[in-house]
Amino acid sequence: MRKLYEKYLKLKMEDNNKLYLFCCGNFYIFLEEDATKMSEIFAWKKTPFAKGVEKCGFPKNSLEKYLNRFKDYQLSVEVIEEKEEKREKNYEKEIIETLKSLKIYKMTPMEALNTLEQFQKKIHSEESL
Repeated sequence: MRKLYEKYLKLKMEDNNKLYLFCCGNFYIFLEEDATKMSEIFAWKKTPFAKGVEKCGFPKNSLEKYLNRFKDYQLSVEVIEEKEEKREKNYEKEIIETLKSLKIYKMTPMEALNTLEQFQKKIHSEESL
């Protein structure tokens, strides 16, 4: 949560006139002053996001509907998709699928160690992106 809030603060310093809409799990959310503005316009309930920070938003499946409404209100909204989360899920899925297909009882200890080492390299290379 902290990384998302830090990203919000950085974006607001770059362009305070835009409203930043973050993809967060199954929802799109606005934070802080953006949340306040959007809750005033659309009567959305604000809820706690982190200590001293509020959020408001809507389910992912309503994005197109609200993008059109933002245009109707002439709001400058930038959608921020968190690519890091997607990348993490991709490599986790790949590792899980590989683990499912392994015949661990037929592997030598060295083959098992090499497989674990490949997983570790994959994880570290993805985290450094």
